[in-house]
Amino acid sequence: MSRKDTLNDFLSGHDNPEPSAAETADETAKTRTGAGSVKTLSSSLRLLTADAQRARSLQEQISEGSRVVELDPGLLDNSFISDRLSATGDPDFNALLGSIKANGQLVPILVRPNPDPAKSDRFQVAYGHRRLRAAELLQIKVKAVIRQLSDEEMAVAQGKENSERRDLSFIERASFAMHLEDRGFGRNVIIAALSVDRAEVAKLVSVARAVPVDVVRAIGPAPRAGRPRWLALSKLLGEPRNQKRLQSILASESWQSMTSDRRFEHLFAAFSEAPTNDVSREHWNDPAGRQLVTIEKKQKHTTFTFNEQLEPNFAEHVAKSLGDLYTQFKSRGAEGE
Repeated sequence: MSRKDTLNDFLSGHDNPEPSAAETADETAKTRTGAGSVKTLSSSLRLLTADAQRARSLQEQISEGSRVVELDPGLLDNSFISDRLSATGDPDFNALLGSIKANGQLVPILVRPNPDPAKSDRFQVAYGHRRLRAAELLQIKVKAVIRQLSDEEMAVAQGKENSERRDLSFIERASFAMHLEDRGFGRNVIIAALSVDRAEVAKLVSVARAVPVDVVRAIGPAPRAGRPRWLALSKLLGEPRNQKRLQSILASESWQSMTSDRRFEHLFAAFSEAPTNDVSREHWNDPAGRQLVTIEKKQKHTTFTFNEQLEPNFAEHVAKSLGDLYTQFKSRGAEGE
């Protein structure tokens, strides 16, 4: 064959036959495998990039402390200081729950990254525990501002927000002040947190320490009861006869159904009244059947109460006759009667 024929054959493909079907399928598979690997790698890179961007965004939000984020309630822990006392059937909380359900959460809560190294992926609530509870019940994410806070900054933020947004009751403020003091915070921090002066802090702490913690928790916030009544209750609790009655009152079924204010009133009234087995009461009637004198006999004294509307001068007459009555009493005793 001449060189010309050889060249023609080469150019016409006679020496380069068509590939077989198996070879074609193999080449296609290799192409697809390579493309699939590239696609998977690209997808993974995109996810990693997105995660990194979200992490950077979250860090920026934490640093700025001004942007609102949505967090899973399961990632949030309560503050290290308790400020509110739970109350059964709290109407304010029920109203808050209804508002968030209807309109969404309008006011964000404040949180900080949990300072516990073992909980570095979690957050700690500075304020907004009731909004967090509502989000948990509604099974929605909670809107929050994340901010780096020291313990002192968190305590002040928590106290000021609660005082300004929804007034704490006296005993809640007193308990909050006591808890801050127990954790080693100085009076200056407590003053800043509650916006009160040093003298008021002393009063708050003294009452909180006078009433047992379990009694405070059992009663609840009692918003209508102020410092004088809580102080009076603490004194009543110190009486031995009332200590014996306390547990039975707290364990009663009727206690569980009462509002917080009603619980305080019930306990205060029960401890203030004298025991029924310590008093004997009877009446003296005149010949016409009028009840002129009520006689109360107690363990150490007896009281005569005269009805001066029915007989205005009878009490005065008895008072003037006490000398003669006493002489008669002694003479009867001498006669052995």
